[in-house]
Amino acid sequence: MRNALYTTTQPIAKEGWNRLVLTGMLLLLSYALSWLTWLFFLLFAWTLFSYRNPERLADEDDVRALISPIDGRVTSIAKTTLENNQEMLRIVIRKSFFDVGLIRAPLAMNVVATTHRFGLFMPPSHALSSALGERSIMTCQARNDQLYMVCSIGSWGIPVAFYRKDGSFKATERMGFLKDGEIAVLVSLDARIKVVLNDTVKAGQSVLGYLAYKD
Repeated sequence: MRNALYTTTQPIAKEGWNRLVLTGMLLLLSYALSWLTWLFFLLFAWTLFSYRNPERLADEDDVRALISPIDGRVTSIAKTTLENNQEMLRIVIRKSFFDVGLIRAPLAMNVVATTHRFGLFMPPSHALSSALGERSIMTCQARNDQLYMVCSIGSWGIPVAFYRKDGSFKATERMGFLKDGEIAVLVSLDARIKVVLNDTVKAGQSVLGYLAYKD
């Protein structure tokens, strides 16, 4: 069943407001001076495109549906072992520089803690990224399930911005902004995954899978 809820917000993410004002002023100045107006128009249009903030409706309104937290392409679906020897299923979504950067809650959940590790800015696909790359980890609780969201920063070196680092979030609620990088969602092994490798997904809309029903 398609979700009938929607949210109303600004068409441009707040992370882009300052850049939009700056490029707009440069465009007006270049127009007044009749100097490289076309170049500054392209810069202004690119800023609008980069920080667009579209409305999204989730494809499913099942409370167990796991919605994509970011726009991008599914690059990995594999079992992983945490430091406490707990095994989980890891779904990695790689965001390109052209995708929408809004991070959304994959389902109704409570963020228990957010930790940040400073590191190098490198492509998340690099072999050393997991050990040396900069990343943020959100520990989340959804009903009887624990899940994690790992945000890895890309080689452009633009940090991830979280609107809140703890507390309750509604499904598909905007959580932050990631300009370049990837997000890995770690869920329990009994989750039923719907997507396959190389699927293109949209934040707040595409269903990655479903958490198992538990008493």
